[in-house]
Amino acid sequence: MSSPNPQPPGQPRFERELIEKEIEHLKNRKSVRHAQEVQRGWSKMLIAAAVLGFLWLYLMDIVLFSYNRGDAIRVYLYLHNYGDDQKASAVANSGLLTPDEVAQLNRRQGSFQDFYNGTEAAEKKAGELIDYMNQVHALHNHHYDSLSTVNKVRYVLFMDTGLIPPTHWDALNSSIDK
Repeated sequence: MSSPNPQPPGQPRFERELIEKEIEHLKNRKSVRHAQEVQRGWSKMLIAAAVLGFLWLYLMDIVLFSYNRGDAIRVYLYLHNYGDDQKASAVANSGLLTPDEVAQLNRRQGSFQDFYNGTEAAEKKAGELIDYMNQVHALHNHHYDSLSTVNKVRYVLFMDTGLIPPTHWDALNSSIDK
C-alpha cells in the first residue's frame, strides 16, 4: 500500500502543524527576522547618506567654482561691454578669472547682449558671484565670523582638523573660448 504523500527515502517528514506555525511566524510584521532587516537597512542608508554628505561638504567648491566660473565669464563680458565696468572689474578680481583670462576676454569681439535681460540682472548675478567667492576666501583665510552657516560647519569639520577643502580643479573649469 502506498501513502497519499510519498516521502523520498532519507528526507525528514514535516508535520503540517510545524509548517503552519512557521507561516504564521513569517506573516507577523513584528517578527524578529523582519525587525532586524529593517533596522540594518536604515542604518546602512544613514551611514551612506552621512558619507555622501561629508564628501559633498568637502568637494562642493570644486563643483560650485566650475559652475560659477561659466557665469562669471558671461557676466564679465556683458558688464564690460554694456554695463558697469567697476562691477565687471569686481567679478574679474573675485578669483573666478585669472588676469590672463580677463585680458583675453577684453579682446573678445561679439554680441553679448543675449546673456542677460539688462544690466540689473547681470549686476545681481555679479553680486552673487562676488559673495560666493568672498565666502570661499573667508573659509580659507580663517575668517569664521563672516562665514555662512554651511561654511561654518565646513570650517569646523575641515579647517580646524587641517583637512583643507580644494577650491577648484582646472579640469572641470569651463573654457573662456566658448
